[in-house]
Amino acid sequence: MRSRKFIRMDHLKSGATVSCGCIGMLNSSIAKTTHGMSNTRVFKIWLGMIDRCRNDRTGNYGKRGITVCPRWLDSFDNFYADMGEPPSLLHSIDRKDVNGNYEPGNCRWATRIIQARNTRRNTILEFQGENKTIAEWAEFTGIKPSTICVRLYNLGWSIEKTLTLPAQQRLGNKPWTILGLSRTTYYRKRKEGVM
Repeated sequence: MRSRKFIRMDHLKSGATVSCGCIGMLNSSIAKTTHGMSNTRVFKIWLGMIDRCRNDRTGNYGKRGITVCPRWLDSFDNFYADMGEPPSLLHSIDRKDVNGNYEPGNCRWATRIIQARNTRRNTILEFQGENKTIAEWAEFTGIKPSTICVRLYNLGWSIEKTLTLPAQQRLGNKPWTILGLSRTTYYRKRKEGVM
């Protein structure tokens, strides 16, 4: 006869209890697998990836239907064959499509900066055929991210005006530049249809 486990309803609703104990036993058996890499960083990343999808207490993965592909879920060796070692200690697993699953075509090793720019919270602006986050446009144009946001959301400027009109310079007498070009060159190229 199978044993019973009594679970509080509020623990089920909150996610504090996610199984009858079978997930813990499965994770324990996975950790004891003899591939010789149980104590490595890449193995711990693999376990964390599976745990995020199976034991989602935050709702970030389960409610959105994000899963680990069967090839990786069932085999660390397959995951390791597809992903290899992270390039450095600064890299961890990242999904290119934040709404996609953990699978070979959608995963990469990325730094925290790249991962921070690859979230659903970021605003992507398209300008001159390029899609970049506000932070990336700020780096490219030299205009502060806060200035870009004020121009777009408070002043209602177009993306072109926001990204091409230089911010007021408070120190020094450096000439204004637009996308790395002097204002004169930029507007001449625009008039000629080069940009």
